[in-house]
Amino acid sequence: MRVAADGYIDLRDPRRVRTPGLYREDESVEPVPEAEALSFLLSHSFPGHRRIIRQMNVEERKRIRLALWADSVSARMALVDRIWRSITEPVPPPSDPEKPQLVQVVQFDGWLYPVYLDGSTTRVLPRGGKSLAEERKPKHVLRLERKTA
Repeated sequence: MRVAADGYIDLRDPRRVRTPGLYREDESVEPVPEAEALSFLLSHSFPGHRRIIRQMNVEERKRIRLALWADSVSARMALVDRIWRSITEPVPPPSDPEKPQLVQVVQFDGWLYPVYLDGSTTRVLPRGGKSLAEERKPKHVLRLERKTA
């Protein structure tokens, strides 16, 4: 890159010039593998009552990578909450807010993640999910298929 005597960048230079400014952060970030991204997302509790309707796409898994690298909890939760709201839909609140209510069971790669409405939040109980070998005939199963990026 050439800089002219007056301090401006010489745009006639055929080489690629990257000028100062805002760039999308996730352009150069590799996506997190699907299993790791899902387990990281479901390790959080979310306000409200929602259920998963689709799996994460590549852009959302790139944002999960940025959330893993986030310097502050608020930055991480802003990214994670945005992803959570894009892959879920609202459901009615439980009839008894004192007891957790099973909304669905998400199955991916031999793991089951039972999603419960627990008070005013949505969370996976037990934390970390269960091995598919431990569970027999789960109800309300959402099977997420593995796709390549």
